[in-house]
Amino acid sequence: MLEKDIENLIAQHPEDIFPGEGFVLIGQQYPIKGKRIDILFQDKQKRKIIVEVKRGILNREASGQIAEYYGLLKSINQDEFFEMILCANIIPKERRLFLENIGIECKELGISFFSEIAKKYDYTFLDDRPTKEHYNSLNNIDIDQISELESEISVWIFQANPNRYDILNALSDDKIGNKIHWLVNQHKNKIHKNHIGLIWMSGTDAGIYAITRIESEPGLMKEYPPERKYWYDSSEKEESIRVKMTIINKLTNKPILKRDLKNIKGLEYLSIFKQYQGTNFPVSQKEWNIISRLF
Repeated sequence: MLEKDIENLIAQHPEDIFPGEGFVLIGQQYPIKGKRIDILFQDKQKRKIIVEVKRGILNREASGQIAEYYGLLKSINQDEFFEMILCANIIPKERRLFLENIGIECKELGISFFSEIAKKYDYTFLDDRPTKEHYNSLNNIDIDQISELESEISVWIFQANPNRYDILNALSDDKIGNKIHWLVNQHKNKIHKNHIGLIWMSGTDAGIYAITRIESEPGLMKEYPPERKYWYDSSEKEESIRVKMTIINKLTNKPILKRDLKNIKGLEYLSIFKQYQGTNFPVSQKEWNIISRLF
């Protein structure tokens, strides 16, 4: 799911995102005084409503840019009334408070919300591709082999806290591609090369967002430079025990959500449900047999 997908869904279906407001689309990437705004609506009182879109977590730099941008637009359009709404997947409380104090409304809309809107209107995400063929060509692995090797492999959940690491944007970064590195804070003597990793995002839209193959034994590694910018906690940038992984299936457009997994018989005692604090969690073969049939 690209930022452009989120913009398109908001622009095309404002009543689903802003019910009762009567928003009518004026334009996307609309030019105003040499600037381009993501979306421009008019509401039922004929006021202009600017909507800015950010995918993933709203970071400090982006919130500052939006505040500066809003101030600039107000200064050059003093004769016209307009409001600004910021839409992002995750908005930390302190950044929400900062923006709302200067008059910018904040609306947090999760990935699962946009997945449902896309499903409702049969919208195809711009980054959707034929999953099996695409990832086979990238990784030289047949996804069917995973099922065939179920009795021979181990499976691990690798958790990302979106308040510390912007996993949504990291998974979509072309510079990272299908190669990603992950901390191993637990079970370092049990996680091995050729095991399967399930990338899990915690929080409101908790669930599985990618499937990986582990390509190395756990060992001391420095933070991979393209991934470094997605950390909001500098303590994890130093040399730490990590593994290299190849992403064999991205599920960011249609994640397998925690709330659905908890309702599936046989997954009631999944390790991450019992003790969610941590980075690495084992998945039993019986649980993997169930999970692997969901994608």
